[in-house]
Amino acid sequence: MFINRNTLAFKIISRVLIISIILGMVTISVYYFYTRNTIEEMTRNNAIFLAENTVNEIEEVVRPAAKLPENLAWMIEAGSLPKDSVLPFLTKLVRHNPTVYASAIAFEPYMFSPERKFFSPYAYRNNGKVDTTYLGGENYNYFLMDWYQIPKTLERPYWSEPYFDEGGGNVLMTTYSVPFYQRKNNKRQFAGIITIDISLDWLTDIVNDVEIYETGYAFLISSNGVYVTHPDHGNIMNETIFTRAKKLDKPKMREIGRDMIRGKSNLTSINLDSRGDVLVYHTRLESTEWALGVVYPHKEMYANLREFNWLIVIIGFIGLTLLTFFTFRIINNLTKPLTKFAKSARKIAGGNFNVALPQIKTNDEMQELHNSFEYMQKALADYIEHLKETTSAKEKIESELRIAKEIQMGMIPHIFPPFPSISELDLYAMLEPAKEVGGDLYDFFLIDDKHLCFAIGDVSGKGVPASLFMAVTRTLLRSLAPKQQSTKAITEALNKSLSVGNESSMFVTFFLAILDIETGEIRYTNAGHNPPLLLRGNGEISYFDITKDIPVGLFEDYTYSEMVMQVSPNDRIFMYTDGITEAENQQEELYGEKRLKQFLTANPSFEPSELVTGVEEDVKKHVDGNVQSDDLTMLCVIYYGR
Repeated sequence: MFINRNTLAFKIISRVLIISIILGMVTISVYYFYTRNTIEEMTRNNAIFLAENTVNEIEEVVRPAAKLPENLAWMIEAGSLPKDSVLPFLTKLVRHNPTVYASAIAFEPYMFSPERKFFSPYAYRNNGKVDTTYLGGENYNYFLMDWYQIPKTLERPYWSEPYFDEGGGNVLMTTYSVPFYQRKNNKRQFAGIITIDISLDWLTDIVNDVEIYETGYAFLISSNGVYVTHPDHGNIMNETIFTRAKKLDKPKMREIGRDMIRGKSNLTSINLDSRGDVLVYHTRLESTEWALGVVYPHKEMYANLREFNWLIVIIGFIGLTLLTFFTFRIINNLTKPLTKFAKSARKIAGGNFNVALPQIKTNDEMQELHNSFEYMQKALADYIEHLKETTSAKEKIESELRIAKEIQMGMIPHIFPPFPSISELDLYAMLEPAKEVGGDLYDFFLIDDKHLCFAIGDVSGKGVPASLFMAVTRTLLRSLAPKQQSTKAITEALNKSLSVGNESSMFVTFFLAILDIETGEIRYTNAGHNPPLLLRGNGEISYFDITKDIPVGLFEDYTYSEMVMQVSPNDRIFMYTDGITEAENQQEELYGEKRLKQFLTANPSFEPSELVTGVEEDVKKHVDGNVQSDDLTMLCVIYYGR
């Protein structure tokens, strides 16, 4: 219903607008309290993003460095690193990896050589170059040191606590130790530890570069809570988060420290006296088991909140005032001509497409509405006329497709049993197209008194083109089979005929077999089709031998192969197209070859008609009403023998 100035709808809209203005003013007055929560939520998200981004930046350096000793351990275990190449390899490793300060390979006693208890080649940086030496001896028993004992006991890599390499690199460092193993007496035995020493100067730079307002900061602690980076440099390597919490008398800070070394990620508010209330978010570095924290001061978070809210109040009040004024003006101007269009619309809805429309003199939306109504009148009249023609054409096409389906289904044999006078065999087949017409085919006929020819195929594509290709294939098979002596020759002749002039590049997967009724010998050629199943009379089931031949219709001069096998009395040959095994239910689960074999194995005494109809019912039970996406075709032959 269109709106008029004197209608109840106009009055309701006016009052709703007034109520909306009042509610808007009330909302703005309380907006201050909700804005604080919004800013805090934004800060939470920013803290999480900033921490995770910093962690990823650190991991991009740590993880590649950790891969170096891990890969070296793998090379030693695999025996791809000769013993005389160990020290030169370590030298190259240190020289070509700027983040690595030193590296060593410490072997177990007598593991490297039966004459050497200590053997640990060591490469390290020294005044801009890489020097080498050997560690180990009675004065340096590395077997008892933490970097050796801990990863050996844990049987996994281990990052050491950070330490200051005084007298060496004179930098903050950490050591990554990786155990390696060797095969001895057919047993995997612990063979030693590979270490790399990494300078942490780059890590300090990454954390210190984090900017959070004016006084916010980021810090990093080790797995034992030791400060690795902190804006107060006096805390680095001298304090832990727990000793710091004790000095400041902050039990909540101790809880944060416990969560950090346990690997938990959390967002917590805490008072730090000198900085006031702060928001702390912490997360873990998975590779080193260290933890990163970021600190946001509350004062700086909410510094401009009051000024911002006053600005929102003023802008909101002005906006609501303007909205009220223009809303009433627009409603007043629009409702006058709309009532006229309402009457015209009712007449058009009644079927009078030539009703006179009200004249609009203004060049605005009303003129566009007038033009739209005028266009709708003409379009509806044309549509009704076109709908009549389309409906007639559609009915004609559907009728022709039904006739085409009847012709196609009439081309394939469908009278069973097909050879009642031949007691040596029986067979049954079915074909159910996915559309009005399909591209699957099967056929069987007697070449002479003692030879039965039978085949099954699946044309690429669906619909009318596939059905035409199927009809040509079946016709060619009938004409070529009596003239050839083998399935190989028949398939090659069929392939040559289909390939000539095949500009659409269609093809058909094809299985062709000739059964000697007297002896039970089968000669067959498989041109890219699903291999049939052979059900022996004793209950055994197996696939025909798979050949590598391609579908027919692709290459004119392709040479196919012929296979020979022997069947015994009461053996069954079950052939099918991929529409059976690829039938999907509503959960997109395939019927599958496994379920097909299970059904055939569970019914070893079924006749061909029982097997085919039984598989069809089992497929429909699996599909459970889902739309059929491919043709369903099966052919089963049972050989009774004489």
